[in-house]
Amino acid sequence: MPYTRRPFNYTGTLPNQVENDLGLADDNFDILAQAFVNNDPATGIVKNADMLDGFHASQTPAPNVIVPLNASGILDLSATYVKSNVYTFRRVNLTNATSDYMLQVGEEAYISFSDATSVPLRIATQSGTLYNLYIYLTSPSFAQGNGVIASSFLLPNNTSYTNAFYRAGALWDSAGTGVAYGGNISAFELIGNQFPANCFAIIYNEINHKSTTAISVHAGYDTSNYARWQHINCVWNDYTTSWTSLGTITFPKSSSGFILVRRLA
Repeated sequence: MPYTRRPFNYTGTLPNQVENDLGLADDNFDILAQAFVNNDPATGIVKNADMLDGFHASQTPAPNVIVPLNASGILDLSATYVKSNVYTFRRVNLTNATSDYMLQVGEEAYISFSDATSVPLRIATQSGTLYNLYIYLTSPSFAQGNGVIASSFLLPNNTSYTNAFYRAGALWDSAGTGVAYGGNISAFELIGNQFPANCFAIIYNEINHKSTTAISVHAGYDTSNYARWQHINCVWNDYTTSWTSLGTITFPKSSSGFILVRRLA
């Protein structure tokens, strides 16, 4: 049936209740009508239905908008976000960054490189932060071999500090060869004794405890092709220098690949 905005028009002689009640009913119907497009509830379209608490809904991420889940139930924010049916976190491409960027907790940086021996991360840091770092080499160059140790390092603040770091490492390969080593060095050692295919590290920046713990797996050196596992712990023996730039990764030979850094705390 068509909708009538003010259906009651009582004009009887009763002085109070019925007329007053019908007037209130008319007022309520009028208020209801104004909530719909064209003041007509028959349209079924509520005014400002695309807003929640004053915010519009949109499939395009923007300030002060509500982004809905997609057909798979995933919060698909944009191409720069990694999707998950559990959670979504932002990935920031810092490949061509020229200044340091402060990652937020849960945010991840992506840095690609090609034929490089030095890769600045361009990530700002401060005391009390914790990170995961992942290095993947798509075209690694093997070390020289013959007893020459070719390590990859993280230079905090993009600087080498002479013998200010202590390392403890262990290596084991599929040929049954193992070795443990330690000593002072001038930066955080991430990958030691020949080139790995990848490396995973935990980085902790606290003024009284600045450290890295790195695990790498790789194949071979010289003409061999052994599978290798390596674990290196490094501590920066300096409790006064502030670590403000996460730093630069250095390789002993030109390499290509990418680096991921995710802030955990």
